[in-house]
Amino acid sequence: MANITIKEKNEIIDRYHANPEQTLNILVDLQYASTDGYIDQATAQFIAKRLGVTETRIYEMISFYAILKEESQARYVLKICNSAPCHFSGEPLVSRSLKEILGVNENEITDDGMFLYHGIPCAGACFQSPFIKVKDRVFPNLTAEQISQLISDLRAGRYPAL
Repeated sequence: MANITIKEKNEIIDRYHANPEQTLNILVDLQYASTDGYIDQATAQFIAKRLGVTETRIYEMISFYAILKEESQARYVLKICNSAPCHFSGEPLVSRSLKEILGVNENEITDDGMFLYHGIPCAGACFQSPFIKVKDRVFPNLTAEQISQLISDLRAGRYPAL
């Protein structure tokens, strides 16, 4: 997480008033702010010290919550709902399209390190299926062409206005 400065880390922690009860929110925000997409050891130690909790507590949370990662991820982690309603509302189109466009299977990082896609339990967006979730943004009602355009836009470093 060398790409986030100490000042930026402090700003995120201060946003939550350095409240230990907000540790999960702080971890998620720090991970989202990182282009590496994970919480490294130095950041975990920094958070523990700032919040007055043990480093063990930080790692317990990282290992418990699936949203948190302790190793480098792809720049864009594409989440697709694998619940039954979404499956019947078009999710297979998303999986097939991503496999074809990215040239990798689910849970594999592309050779350029830009993308990884994986299934998640219900995201509460069935009415927007088929969709892809990137960080906290849902790209809804996708067609194969829109999925291709989304990948192109992400490769170019921009989120499209969908």
